[in-house]
Amino acid sequence: MKKRILLAVCAVGAVVALQAQSPAHDALNREIAELRKKPAVCELPPYLAENEDFDAACRKAGEANKKVFVSIGREADMPRLCAEDKLAGITRCVVSNSATSAKQVFNANTFLAEAVRGHAGYLAFGTIYPGMDGYEEELDRMLELGLRGIKIHPDFQKLAIDDESAIDTYKAIARRGLPVLFHMGDNRYDFSSPERLTNLLRRVPDLQVVAAHFGGWNIWPQSLAHPQPESVLYDTSSTLGMTDRDIVLRLIDKIGPDRLIFGTDFPMWSPKEELARFLALDLDESSRQKILYKNFMKLLKLHDEDEESTKRGDAHVSDRH
Repeated sequence: MKKRILLAVCAVGAVVALQAQSPAHDALNREIAELRKKPAVCELPPYLAENEDFDAACRKAGEANKKVFVSIGREADMPRLCAEDKLAGITRCVVSNSATSAKQVFNANTFLAEAVRGHAGYLAFGTIYPGMDGYEEELDRMLELGLRGIKIHPDFQKLAIDDESAIDTYKAIARRGLPVLFHMGDNRYDFSSPERLTNLLRRVPDLQVVAAHFGGWNIWPQSLAHPQPESVLYDTSSTLGMTDRDIVLRLIDKIGPDRLIFGTDFPMWSPKEELARFLALDLDESSRQKILYKNFMKLLKLHDEDEESTKRGDAHVSDRH
């Protein structure tokens, strides 16, 4: 029986086999070409140029099935995501995106639900602009669409995590039992600092939170000095290749393997390369399995017996709680 691990990609989470494949680069291109032969493929634009209209990009992708190129110079579409995941042995994945304004939310959530349809094992997190008009109705629609959680990027939204206008939205999210994946940290801003997340959780203690980037991108010592409540999970995305190994190991020791989820932040980084960076930390087998598989399965209330439904491509509906 193969060992499975879970890959959470800040925007995406998945189960991977430890016996990862290592084909040549041309094999990746062949896999992408085969995936693009499938009909009704939704392209995924997780990162847009500063002045690019999100709604227009979604319509263009959905109607014309054209590639959307990200500002970082890598393609970001479902065929490439599926192909790169396959190279790492991934069989489950959570795809998400962040609306930067209230007007983007409806189309973004519709798009995300469509993006994972027909891709067995792929689930989606929706998005919300905290405090927007009609947030209760949109949260209910997200559940109807089969979206399994919410991704929020306070720095993109220019809205602090603990802003007073957002509190009622977070209470509504908590009532529905939806986990929230927060982008965390940026030394240029103060929208998503560890202290602000703690402030929010004092107001909404029942909110299930995943703090991306070890709780503070590019401010990892600040995250280390300001641990979150025990209910908070963290992901490892956009960290392993960006800071010292000693900081990473100290963060893992401080947070504990029961509260960590492996992440790659696709399309910023290759899932396979991020997995290699993680395995190079040489953690014990129990810690690896928790971080790479068990914690995410527990978060989404998934079980090994759900594998058949993921093969049918209906896990995003049948697994919803």
